Parts: sequence; C-alpha cells; structure tokens
Amino acid sequence: MPRRAEAGPTLAERREARKANSASVYRRRRFMAVGLLLSFTLALIFAVLLQTPEAAERTVPIDPGNAGPDTILAEAGDVQISTPIRPENLRGLGYHPEGESLVAMVPRGENLSENALVGLFTDGQTPEKIHYHMMDAAGRTGPQTGALDVGAAAGTPVYAPVTGMVTAIRPDPMVQGANVIEIKPVSNANVRVTVSLVRSEENSAGVTSRVTAGMTELGTVADSAEILDPQLSSYTSDAGNHVTISVPKVN
Repeated sequence: MPRRAEAGPTLAERREARKANSASVYRRRRFMAVGLLLSFTLALIFAVLLQTPEAAERTVPIDPGNAGPDTILAEAGDVQISTPIRPENLRGLGYHPEGESLVAMVPRGENLSENALVGLFTDGQTPEKIHYHMMDAAGRTGPQTGALDVGAAAGTPVYAPVTGMVTAIRPDPMVQGANVIEIKPVSNANVRVTVSLVRSEENSAGVTSRVTAGMTELGTVADSAEILDPQLSSYTSDAGNHVTISVPKVN
C-alpha cells in the first residue's frame, strides 16, 4: 500500500512565516540604522574633542601661500578693510567691543570661537584661510566686532588697511610713543578708518599722505604688551602685541 504524501505548510503557516521573515528584516534594518546613527554621533564627538584650545591657537590666522598683502579681513560702512600686517607676519586676529561710537565690522573667514558642533555644519572658510576669534567683551560695550586686534611682534611693519588719505595722526592714549592714524578711504569719503598702537617711523606716511592698502607703510607695531597685557595673548603663543583697527561712527 503506497505511503501517503506528507501535507505541506498550510496557508496560515505560510503567512506566519512571511510575517516572521519580514519582522526579522525590519529588525536588521533598524539595528543598521541605529548603528549608523551611533557611528555618526561618535564621529561628531571625536571631532569636537579635537577642537581643543591648543589646536585653535596653532591655527594660522591667514595662509601666506594663498594671501596677498592686501587680503580683505572685514567690511564696514561699504569699505573693505585689508590686513595692516603682512600675512607671513600675522600672529592672530581678534574682534572685541570698544565702545558705542564704533561701526560693527563684518568679518571674513572662520570664527574659531564659535560652537564646535555648529562649525562642523557651517563653512566660513575663505581662499586665504582666514581664522579669527571673537574675544570676551571684558566689560566693554558696543558692537562685538567694533574693534579688530591684528597681532604681530613689536617692530613689525604696519601697512595701510585701506586706500585713501591720512587725515590725522594723534598720540595713542594707551601707550606712550604710539599713535592713532586716521585714514579717509577713497571708497567712502564719509567713513574714517583708524589704526592704533602704531609707532611712527622715519619716512612713514604723514598727514595728507596718499596711502594704498597693503602697500603704504604707516609705521611699526608698538610694544604694548607690558603696559596693556593684551587680551590677544590668550589666543596666540606670544606676548599679544598688535595694532587695533576700528571704524568710528561719523556724525
């Protein structure tokens, strides 16, 4: 007598098997998604940990290989402001308030002081690889970008940050022997750009002198470190000597 063939899975059993298989695939995909999210999160944390203050301090303010002597650092009052220090001699860039009478500058480049996580998703980089700090207000009022400290060793040549005419040279009240140089830019005659902590030298530009951004020498960086204890020294590896650029409001 022939054997009876064994009965195959019923329709209900096949449905249950398909459900179990689908659930298994769903779980695997969910675990993969969670794993990818965890890996991304760990990568972010690792990137943030790499952004230590010491690493930020070692970042060059401008890459000399990609920057010229008239590299634009900021803009204020429709005036482009060039670096008063040649890129190869630049030690640091730091913005800070310096009173209500100053116009806020719009910086170019990457802000090293912003939240590291935010920095991973923003791109403030420029071809010249400009990096700057937003320094603590330290009790000062006014726009956060009202003044820009441009760091360099004492005695470093200082150049005009704008093309125009020198309208005044007056003693700097902060450091004996240093001057504040005021320039009227050709791009906006209603604006004045000042460069302070400059030691005037023989043959440097004087009042009514025509100056060219990045080319005309105004003097040299005064040695202010022992007198002022410059805040910029917290962001650089030197004494923090610098010149300060600002754009006063014109009444």
